Amino acid sequence: MSISYPQIIIYNNEIELIEHANDLHDFIYTMEASEQQKVIILDKISGYQSLSGHSLTALSASQLAELVKEYLAKEGQCCLSNIEQLTPDQAFRLLAEIN
Repeated sequence: MSISYPQIIIYNNEIELIEHANDLHDFIYTMEASEQQKVIILDKISGYQSLSGHSLTALSASQLAELVKEYLAKEGQCCLSNIEQLTPDQAFRLLAEIN
């Protein structure tokens, strides 16, 4: 498995931007194994995968857009109604702009 950062972590219908390996460790530290199996990692090189590195089915462009919009709204961003579909690359760029 090729690991690159940043990564978008998808868990419990929310996303988190992970910029370093330590951030990922901190994110999953208190999770039980059953919870960790539900974590989806999106990275720029390998695409969607599980924590164990298995390929997973990609979210649709509209599903990814909805998660990114919710994240951006929580971060205080406005004017998100025009975002309807996002590619992974577009998602990373939007998230990088606020961090």
